[in-house]
Amino acid sequence: MLMGVRVMIRLLVTATVFHSIWAADPPTLDNGIAELPLVDCMEDRVKLTFKTQRPFHGRIFVKGMVDKQNCVRDFVTNQAKDVTFELENGACNMRRQRMLGPEKRGMEMSMTIIISFHSTFITKVDRAYRCTCFYMEADKVVTNKFDVSMLPTTDLIDTARMPLCTYSVRRDSVTGPIVEYAKVGETVYHVWNCESDMFSMLVHSCFVDDGNGDERKPLLDEHGCAIDPLILPDLSYNKENNVAYAQVNVFKFADKISTYFQCAVSTCMNTEGMCDGKTPPRCGPGGSFSSSNNNNFNRRARRATIDRLSNRTTVNWVHLADTMDLAANKITVFELEEKQDREDPPHLAIVQGHQPVICLNQSRIQLFFIFSFLMLILVTVFTIFTLRRTIAVQRKCELNA
Repeated sequence: MLMGVRVMIRLLVTATVFHSIWAADPPTLDNGIAELPLVDCMEDRVKLTFKTQRPFHGRIFVKGMVDKQNCVRDFVTNQAKDVTFELENGACNMRRQRMLGPEKRGMEMSMTIIISFHSTFITKVDRAYRCTCFYMEADKVVTNKFDVSMLPTTDLIDTARMPLCTYSVRRDSVTGPIVEYAKVGETVYHVWNCESDMFSMLVHSCFVDDGNGDERKPLLDEHGCAIDPLILPDLSYNKENNVAYAQVNVFKFADKISTYFQCAVSTCMNTEGMCDGKTPPRCGPGGSFSSSNNNNFNRRARRATIDRLSNRTTVNWVHLADTMDLAANKITVFELEEKQDREDPPHLAIVQGHQPVICLNQSRIQLFFIFSFLMLILVTVFTIFTLRRTIAVQRKCELNA
């Protein structure tokens, strides 16, 4: 019995040593960001300045553009704690959005910067910062002095507030929830809305990109007409022409999971016929194209010049001052589900089928192994004790005999 207890104590000590080894924290880079970085919006570039705890020997790059040499900067030989990273406006797929709102009127430039302390891998101490610069348009007032009489004048000023316009991709209906995740082929609604009864709008110059600058495809031309109706059809406008929408089947770029949509929206005031002939665009029957030509893309290309002289919207909205860029939320699109052939043998179906996956974190895995090890120890000690007792009883019986 004493021998069994000693064996059990030794095994418990061994298990404790194994647990202390398993539970030890892995080594990490002995560096980090000392304080919040500063963004300086310069005339032609954006400058990011930050300070690290120790000299920075990693690299800085624009998210999604690590394979572009001009978007990555290495600091392998750097010996300073203060680090600066500059990027020209519009470079490295910097997102550009023209805004025309009651409080913000101008151009917004944004990008995500990754500060990586390792020269190759993304580690625990790395940080990502969303840098945004807004360049406000200056209001210019032109005056000319012209005195006619000494009569006092009273200024009567009425300022029409610019409408607040939004672009969203929604599920189920034009007022449904905003889509963030979708599957290829799922039906969604692209919705443009300007919250004003005084203004009408025209949606035009739309495109979709993958967020990395590798793929960018136009969806609506400068007149607001669909370029590829199988992807995005011509838009439908409400009676007031301040809401437009299109029902679309979700699509994605090959081997990419993210899609970004952006459009230009031009507005005009409804008073005195200022919007007549401008919106909605004439893209379907009676316009430049009939519905029978929607699938003939080669003919569209050949008639690109004729479009400018046809019965389409004749006003060049792109050059109007009241034009803003609207971007929808990023959409993560999942791949098509793989369909199995019914004639496949059962063993192939098991290999290719979707099996349930159980995820365990590291601490739970450690506890599981420790518990199993202790149970094994207890079973072993109990078995040894039982065998020794059985042998002792047998020897006692033999002596008595």
